[in-house]
Amino acid sequence: MVQTTSKNIAAPRYLFGSLMLSIGVLGFYLGGLWNWLGTVAFVFVVLLDIALPQDDKPRDVESTGLQNIVLYLQLPFIVALWLMFAQMLNAGLSNNVEIAGAIFSISFLSALGGLPPSHELMHRRSKFARFYSSLYLTVFMLPMNDLGHVRGHHLKVATTEDSDTPRRGELVYTFAFRSLWGQFVDSIEMEGDRLRRHKRPLLTPTGRFFQSLVTVTVWLVLWFSIAGIESIPVYLLTIVIFFLVLGGFNYTQHYGLIRVVGEPIEPRHSWNQLKPLSRALSFEISNHSEHHLVPTRFYTDLKPYPDAPQMPSIALCFVAAFVPPVWERYFVRPRLQLWDDNYASDAEKALAVEANKAAGWV
Repeated sequence: MVQTTSKNIAAPRYLFGSLMLSIGVLGFYLGGLWNWLGTVAFVFVVLLDIALPQDDKPRDVESTGLQNIVLYLQLPFIVALWLMFAQMLNAGLSNNVEIAGAIFSISFLSALGGLPPSHELMHRRSKFARFYSSLYLTVFMLPMNDLGHVRGHHLKVATTEDSDTPRRGELVYTFAFRSLWGQFVDSIEMEGDRLRRHKRPLLTPTGRFFQSLVTVTVWLVLWFSIAGIESIPVYLLTIVIFFLVLGGFNYTQHYGLIRVVGEPIEPRHSWNQLKPLSRALSFEISNHSEHHLVPTRFYTDLKPYPDAPQMPSIALCFVAAFVPPVWERYFVRPRLQLWDDNYASDAEKALAVEANKAAGWV
């Protein structure tokens, strides 16, 4: 049952992501072992979110403008992090331990600080908001990911056609790259179909594909002009780790859930993670059931569904996902058994039996 409450002014909680990013910037500024500061901050968030009680109260925040501004505020921090990282590599004064700290910090903080606001903005009707979302995604080498997400994932969620829904028994290590490839292919096909309807080629200058190539090229030229071309191996390693971190967060939102292709999307087709920091850092995307019911709804207006399928803290689930025996035994198999028994339709129960067999669970 969805709760209701009176409106209140509670915007500062959504500055938590900006605070995390500023901590990372400070660590990079200090240099040396301080490069690990962003990673330490992430570990602190994991522990704190685990310790805090469940938070299933609606926000219904009275708009002060800050709730919208903060979505744009975090991009400069992320750009600063990546350019400071490039400058650190160019200086050549850091040892492997310090570089590792920078890689993990930038990966964790880019995911925590960049993906939630870019996700919120890609669902806006404003052209500028969607353009700004593409700037976030360009830094992450995913400039067209919004197309596959908005027009693909949101239509196919929890079905076998959705590359962003992890299958039962699928490891996060394979899902992270399978989902990204699926989103990329979907995005290219969607843009190609759109341009063909207008009798234009995929590489037309007014198309998203061409524009994405330009923005990514500009970003890479800028980054490598600072870091130096010899930093390519470190950059590639950083992107791979970032993609794993990104996949880890996406992994927990629909893992193992099932929907018959063509059937309506219901609250039961998303996992909800109703913890205070999970909600604040994700801009309420952890209220995932309602987001999939009304994708364009502003994040502060999303209502929690405490009676829908529940997972623990986003941060805790992220960590557990990378230890498959722990993830399966203590997190998903017990919850999916409850889902099969209490949420699934008859048709979904039949598909769940087959999915469990394919996962080797029976």
